[in-house]
Amino acid sequence: MTSLLRLSNLRKNIAGRRLLDIPEFDIPAGTGIVLTGRNGAGKSTLLRILAGLEPPDRADVTYQGRTTGWHPAKPLLQRDVIYLHQHPYMFDRSVAENIAYGLRRAGLPKTEVRARVEEALEWAGLGHLASRNARRLSGGEKQRVGLTRARVLSPKLLLLDEPLANLDHESRAQAFLLIRRLRSEGISTLVTSHEPQVSATLGDEHRHLCKAGPCKYTIVRPFLYRRDAEHNLATALTTDPTEPIMSTASFGHTGAETTPAVIPGSDITGVILAGGRSQRMGGEDKGLLRIDGRPMIDHIIRALSPQVGPLLINANRNLDGYRRFGYPVVSDIMGDFYGPLVGMASALQATETEYLLTVPCDSPLLPDNLAAALYGALHTHQAEISVAHDGNRMQPVFALLRRNLLKNLLTYLEAGGRKIDTWYAQHRLVIVDFSDRADTFFNVNTRQERRMLERKLVGSGTY
Repeated sequence: MTSLLRLSNLRKNIAGRRLLDIPEFDIPAGTGIVLTGRNGAGKSTLLRILAGLEPPDRADVTYQGRTTGWHPAKPLLQRDVIYLHQHPYMFDRSVAENIAYGLRRAGLPKTEVRARVEEALEWAGLGHLASRNARRLSGGEKQRVGLTRARVLSPKLLLLDEPLANLDHESRAQAFLLIRRLRSEGISTLVTSHEPQVSATLGDEHRHLCKAGPCKYTIVRPFLYRRDAEHNLATALTTDPTEPIMSTASFGHTGAETTPAVIPGSDITGVILAGGRSQRMGGEDKGLLRIDGRPMIDHIIRALSPQVGPLLINANRNLDGYRRFGYPVVSDIMGDFYGPLVGMASALQATETEYLLTVPCDSPLLPDNLAAALYGALHTHQAEISVAHDGNRMQPVFALLRRNLLKNLLTYLEAGGRKIDTWYAQHRLVIVDFSDRADTFFNVNTRQERRMLERKLVGSGTY
């Protein structure tokens, strides 16, 4: 892999104490590195040195094939490397003017500045905030403005100092997305964090800074980190390896053994998964497909909303059409059309409740106690996931998940995993028998199935 920037023999003293002593720190072109370490280890100082903002006591810099001292390299570093503080400074001006600041300082023509700012606002999804005073934004919005302001300057390396600290779940998801987009555009990133698991989602490489610099025994390559993390979690959850992690519970059973006395509907967020391409329907958005005059998702909302607390819609297109139903619309956090497991992860990022109930957008024949049956089995068997079964096969997108599975799911997805069954198999799973209500899982993929669904809805009295 081609090196973008390499520091050798780096030393830095603070108040007579050796803070940094790093024989070599290499940043490959087009890569992402997550740097962890205790408070005071020198992470922020290292970033400022890399950005040409703070001089080391000694360092050899190799950049663009040329090795010099740090001081001769300083102008190049300040030109091509951008350092973004944990709390980006906002000028007392509009968001658009904040993004334009660096471009104007570079002397670009006004027309070019305007065009690049408009493109950047659209890239970051900040168009609706363009005229708002940047100092009045939330912490997450300021972080997005900072990332966008950095991007318009076309850096070769972006240094992000704790960019995810103190952000809520939605803001973290948005920051994750923008950082991934920056990397997809060929910009190298170095992210500091106190959370080692961040390396599974933002880094090609994880380095840990200790007293002697990036210690060899603490550098963890991503695929090893992910594999070990999944193994350790699976081991911790399996209290007795001789016991099967999958068991069954009958949908029709209503005794105390399966269903607890109180179903905490307010603790369950429901999500309707409508983020697919609908290729078998010629690309038609199935959630908005009208069945007897009403969009299919409307039937599902009416059946699901009494069973849960908050309700979300996961969609990647026709967002305004879905927002008309009055519920938050969450798009996939890893790019469009990656599959239902990414939709689940996106909803887990957005919810604050302990449980998430998932259903697809094209199966409106939901029973009125779907949440109760899945929660009862989950509670009885102390499981992490409960999944419906129609008597012939598992129906994996009709599921109840604990929210604390989010980190593990993100690790699985970032490692390239996409199969629901494979991920489920890593966890304590309970299968819930719905064989007496197999119609629950009827979905629409053809015009004939659409007509059949209408007949079933009429027959069930849903209209």
